[in-house]
Amino acid sequence: RALGFVLPPPPPPRPQTPPSPPPSEQAGAMAAAAASQAGTTARGLFTRFAVPIVFLSFVTMRAADRVFQKRVSNALLNPSYNLILWNIIWPFAVQIVTLAYMIPYVFILRRSGQEQYTWRFFLPGNPAASSMGAVPLLQLALFSLGDQINAGMQGPPGAFISQTMQSVMTNTNVFWVALFSFVFLKTRYKQVHIIGCILVMLSILVGLSTKISANLCTPEGMARDECLTSYMGNDGDYHMLTGGAAFLWYAVFLIAVLPSAAGSVYKQYVLQGADVDIIYATWWSGNFQVLWGWLCVPMLWIQLPGQDLPPGQTFVALRDTLSCMLGNVPHPGDESCATSPAPMAWFGVYLFFNMSFNVLMLWLTKHLSAAW
Repeated sequence: RALGFVLPPPPPPRPQTPPSPPPSEQAGAMAAAAASQAGTTARGLFTRFAVPIVFLSFVTMRAADRVFQKRVSNALLNPSYNLILWNIIWPFAVQIVTLAYMIPYVFILRRSGQEQYTWRFFLPGNPAASSMGAVPLLQLALFSLGDQINAGMQGPPGAFISQTMQSVMTNTNVFWVALFSFVFLKTRYKQVHIIGCILVMLSILVGLSTKISANLCTPEGMARDECLTSYMGNDGDYHMLTGGAAFLWYAVFLIAVLPSAAGSVYKQYVLQGADVDIIYATWWSGNFQVLWGWLCVPMLWIQLPGQDLPPGQTFVALRDTLSCMLGNVPHPGDESCATSPAPMAWFGVYLFFNMSFNVLMLWLTKHLSAAW
């Protein structure tokens, strides 16, 4: 106080403004924010359109899978070679492709911040295998049993049935999946689903109608695919089957759809019931599929047209199959093996499409149903 005046309090100190970051750091922060926003947008778009994207990818991969499978089966031709390929060689080879797929899958998830994904992801009993923890190995073993029976049974007939008819008959899987899921999963279907199944069954009759009604087995008829008992060999020429052999191959191919349908319904039960990781399920079910393939080896000893293999010659047939896949001619009558490139090259291409379509199919089964 001075001369009756009261001095006002001093003004509060002004807050210190932090120094601005260097321009390079500002640019880096802006780029990181933009990348984060772009990543969020991309994930949102994928979530929105995931089903059509995955479905179209599946259809493409499945079509390529069937084409290259047919090419390999035609090259081997001999039923014994095809049984060895699809029961012994294929289950082991596809696991190598699966492993090559899994390693970057685990690496990407770990880099995204999910620290639970380590090399232990490959081990049995991994708690990261599902949202409910570890998955019993028995469930994963049964996961692939139907697939292996289907592959082993459809391998030999595949060389004697046209690509178009294979695709049509494989689609009967939809009918059996709907029936099995109705009984065991209590799934209920609408009228449109029933009509779809009927259309699939009618498409088989349409595909066979020309062959049955005309059954024109002259060179011109076979070229127009109007002969029921003919097939195109790997040499590009048409060959005739006896009526009994043709009936057998068609019947075996159709019956093989049943275990595949049962396996699809069981996959839905496991994937949706425990929210199982698709890649983990593919890996461990594939490991058991190697075992199932060896247990299907006695199918080699069944007498079929072109197959009369005693048990003691099994490993000789395995050697001959590998020789055929390398483009050699193990025995007279195996000239279909001598292709360029060798059947092994086409088999490698087939494995890529086969692995891809199986993963996509499991995604659709998990997020929709086995009867999608």
